[in-house]
Amino acid sequence: MTVEPTELAKVVNRMYWDSDESVNRIAERLDLSKGALYGMIEPAPAGGTCPDCGSSLNLGNRTARDRGLAECAACSLVGEPTDRVSSPAPAAHPPEWPAVREPRRWSGRTLAGSLLLGVVAGVLIAGLLRRR
Repeated sequence: MTVEPTELAKVVNRMYWDSDESVNRIAERLDLSKGALYGMIEPAPAGGTCPDCGSSLNLGNRTARDRGLAECAACSLVGEPTDRVSSPAPAAHPPEWPAVREPRRWSGRTLAGSLLLGVVAGVLIAGLLRRR
């Protein structure tokens, strides 16, 4: 029984396979650890068959894709670029990324303003306590 990939896994695979964006950046954009991201990546079909057993060839990662090295899904034979597999065609247009909120960055002005507000609040509270 196969389980349908979740929507997040579909997004992860699309972002991973259809771009050259770093794994660190993809994980950051999706608020995932690298381990969780790697756990969701599915092998991509290489578009060929194994010369030994005839099963489909898959690409395990982008480095394998770039080198033209594919692995047989059944017998784990690793193919070489010249005699085993050709790379899949690149996407016709850039992928559409999901709306992902960027992490909040604290600027120096924001920190200074927060500090100033804290000092003012402290002075006001101290003044009120002295009157009592």
